[in-house]
Formats: sequence, C-alpha cells, structure tokens
Amino acid sequence: MADSSSAKSVAEQIVDVQRAIAGPHPGFRTVHAKGVVCTGTFVAGPEAKRISKAAHFQGQSVPVTLRFSNGSGDPNGPDGAPDVRGLAVKFLLADGRKTDLLAITNEAFLVPKAEDFLAFLRTNLPDPTTGKPNPDAVPNFVQSHPTVGAFIGRLMQKPVPVSLAQAVYHAINAFRFTAADGSSRFGRYRWIPDAGEKYLTPEEGAKQDANFLRTELTARLAKGPATFRLHLQIAEPGDPTKDPTIIWPAERRLVELGRLQIDSVSPTSEADEKRLIFDPIKLTDGIDLTDDPIPAARSAAYSVSYERRTKEM
Repeated sequence: MADSSSAKSVAEQIVDVQRAIAGPHPGFRTVHAKGVVCTGTFVAGPEAKRISKAAHFQGQSVPVTLRFSNGSGDPNGPDGAPDVRGLAVKFLLADGRKTDLLAITNEAFLVPKAEDFLAFLRTNLPDPTTGKPNPDAVPNFVQSHPTVGAFIGRLMQKPVPVSLAQAVYHAINAFRFTAADGSSRFGRYRWIPDAGEKYLTPEEGAKQDANFLRTELTARLAKGPATFRLHLQIAEPGDPTKDPTIIWPAERRLVELGRLQIDSVSPTSEADEKRLIFDPIKLTDGIDLTDDPIPAARSAAYSVSYERRTKEM
C-alpha cells in the first residue's frame, strides 16, 4: 500500500468481494456480521504500568464495551459452523477518549499484505459460468501462499468453542509499548479465559442450535461475570513485528496486564451492533503501531463497511 488513496481503493475492493461472498445483508458488517455486545470493566495489574503509560494500564477500573462475533459475513449463519471468532474491546477512558483492542481465535493472520488478502478473497467468488466457486482456486492459492494453509489448519484444530467465554483470543498484530520512564518494547496481546479453553468438533458443532453461543453466554452471565486475563507476549530482538503471519516462539515471555470482567449482555445489543465500530488503529498514548501494513488496511476496510451499512439502516 503505497499511500492512503491506494489503501482506500484496496479496502473498497475487499468490502465489495466480502459482500459478494456472504450475500447482501443490508445494515450488517461484511465480516463478523453475527455478534453480541456486552458490558464490563477492565482493571490493569501492577505489571501493566511498567509496560506502558497508556491510561487504561495504570490500575484504575475502566468501563468497557465489547463484542463477541463469528467471522462469517452472514448474520444468520449457524454458531456451530467452523469459523474464526472475534473479541473486540472498547476501553472508555476517563477523559472521554476511547481505545480499541481487536482479537481473534487464531494466532496469526493469513497473509502479510492487504493485496494478498484481496487476492485470497477472490478465489472464493463464484465462477460466472457455473455460479459456484472454482474448487481448485483455494487449493492453488494455498499452494503458493502457505501461510493461508497454516491459518486454516489452526482454525480446524479449534473449530467451534463451547462458549465465547472459553476461547483464547489473539491480537494478530504487534504494537510498540512505551512506559513512563521512556523504555519501550514490542508485544502481541492475547485474552486468556479464566474458565479455560474448550472446543467442539465440527460434527458436534453441527448438532448445536444455530444461536447456541449467544444462548450459552447469556445463561453464563446470568449466574455471574465471565473473566479473561489480558497477557502480552514480549518480542525479543529479531522477532518480526511487521508480518502478522509469523508466530513468535512459544517460549517468549508472557506478562499479565490485567483482568477483563464481562458482566452482562447489553440490553441494547442489537442497536449497539449497528452503531459500534472497533478500529485496530484507534490507540492511545503509550501504544503505537509498528510498520505492519495490516492494521491500517483493516481500519480502512472497516470504515468502508461502516459507512455502507449505516446508510442501509
């Protein structure tokens, strides 16, 4: 992406193709269309302020609005289908500003550049002559882009969570964290559920009700909060920070930054679904982007999607 205009052009094409794949669903996101909005709080632990001077890492209780979602662009898709799941958290800072943290149930992204992602999406489009996707298109793309095959392989190891509150969510991009003393380091976030991880097979998932994940979460929260620990995997020299397809070694240090408490499903969840946008580059002082091009591309595509769906409401 050479400049903002070219990024915007690619973003528009990505949204066009995503909508073509999912079908027309006016008023909904082109991906992660099916979701549930919740409310809660985040409290940073003592290590967080040593990592970053960010306002929400200083130890006070910070209100949050968050959204769990399926990855599909179909808002009516079954929860039991193998899919990536998302957890997007909006921190409501004391001065009225907001900062967002987006994560998914996969440790890394499919491709390193937006143009490659657009090319992958196009392999899923129906052939004009048959009306169906070319069965060889995705395998051929995977052969030339092995990181896509790795992504799919990881997805199928954990295809269907038993609960949205029992999956690990990874922020696939690295960020630079700067503390009050001027020290800095690179890291990648992950949300780890206190309830532990648990998944269904595709066969087990197919037997579930189409909306079982929301039903389960609502019932769980009626009994008490669901909680996650926010961890940061710290990069060491030589670990790439601009390629979201590369997973850092498992032995890299993990620092616990704080605790997320999810209290309830928002009583206005359906309306919230329409108005909310979570932006991967909406950061705050003490947290910065790296030279990874994917966050800016995601932000541009989400903006295009938001503009279009709000006009359809």
